[in-house]
Amino acid sequence: MTLTFGVRYEYPGDRFSYLRELNGRILAANGNNPVFRLGPLPETDANNLMPRIGFNWNPRSGKKGIIGLFTGGDKLVVRGGYSRTYDPVFMNLYVNMAASFPFVATPLLSTNGAYVAIRDTAVPELSQAQRFTRTVVSADIRSPATDQISFEVQRELASDLVMKIGYIRTRGTGLLQNIDGNPCLPLPTCTRVNPNLGIIVLTTNSASSTYDALQASLTKRLSRNFSAGLHYTWSTLIDDVTDVFAASTSEFARSQNSFDRHADRARSGYDRPHRLTGNFVYELPFYQHQTGSTGKFFGGWQLNSFFTFQSGAPFTVTLGSDPTGSGNPIRPNLNTNLDLSSMTISEILAAGGANLFRGLSPGQRVGNAGRNILRSDGLSLVDFGIIKNTRLSENVRIQLRADMFNAFNSRNFGIPNGAINSGANFLNQWATNGGNRRIVLGARLAF
Repeated sequence: MTLTFGVRYEYPGDRFSYLRELNGRILAANGNNPVFRLGPLPETDANNLMPRIGFNWNPRSGKKGIIGLFTGGDKLVVRGGYSRTYDPVFMNLYVNMAASFPFVATPLLSTNGAYVAIRDTAVPELSQAQRFTRTVVSADIRSPATDQISFEVQRELASDLVMKIGYIRTRGTGLLQNIDGNPCLPLPTCTRVNPNLGIIVLTTNSASSTYDALQASLTKRLSRNFSAGLHYTWSTLIDDVTDVFAASTSEFARSQNSFDRHADRARSGYDRPHRLTGNFVYELPFYQHQTGSTGKFFGGWQLNSFFTFQSGAPFTVTLGSDPTGSGNPIRPNLNTNLDLSSMTISEILAAGGANLFRGLSPGQRVGNAGRNILRSDGLSLVDFGIIKNTRLSENVRIQLRADMFNAFNSRNFGIPNGAINSGANFLNQWATNGGNRRIVLGARLAF
């Protein structure tokens, strides 16, 4: 029985010091006008203690009986542990703040009812500076935390064969999320909570995630010229937002409804319920000494492969427009009782496609179609390689190889267009790059 424990501490420093100093100069140059004050400015995050504890137990018993059958005498190992880690706030957030007012004047001008951002290269008109777009962070922003527990059983089935099965749970708290710091009120037109201010992009620790996974693997170490591995994961990843920035073309970093952010909680864009991977390397046992011309031709061959089969990526259906001024394309209403989350893209198109959704009702902010309720095409990928090593002399060897990526030429499509106003392009996964087989030939002379 081995028990390990410890604690780690990290101090990220004062990452806002430069912006704070620069804003002081801007204020001084404008008579300390509060319109030019950057705020809020958070205090330094100094509470990043990361404890960790783990155990490793190798129970010993006789080889007879039920217990002996389970442990194999001394061939069973049980492992587990808990850890907390932090992810420091990264540089992009500070860069985005420095690219907005009061550092950069970006007024929004109305053109035929649509708002467009114009950066004035001359001295901007500052009489309405309070309405310029601002990018800020919350006063209490801190490093997001991750707590993980794990439990695993490892059993040696033979001298070169090991089986593992385990459970992992990861909980992310205080995850970074962009929200509307001055949202539109639920009215027919966008009237903001503070009509004297413009758009405020606020980054705060308002999101969380939960990941649960059952993991199993079978590993064969190299023996008799053959090694292999087989690994399977069955998991669920639930979160409020996939990432603080858009993780894919179907993801939106900002909450759809600032007054009901919990409505965005759903399957993460990174959720892949099933994933099966495997690999093998086999050195053909013929003419290993490569004597004579026959030995040089038939000896030195090696076959290898790596394969992956996994679920597709969840994605969101949208109106393709933003009638409420939230800053993102809005989710529509469902127009069907079908369980779309269990249907393939082809099945959804055959059932009606865009007609399965409808627009917002008068006064409605967001439709009842949930986030990430559809799933793109899964991944089916097999790579295969052939290698021929030939010894020309004691110190000279030539290697010929052929590597086939996506050897069976499977069509693995990407995330399709999820905007119901896109016409024939709606859910057209065949317009994405489905990939194709690639064969790479190579030769190498080693001496």
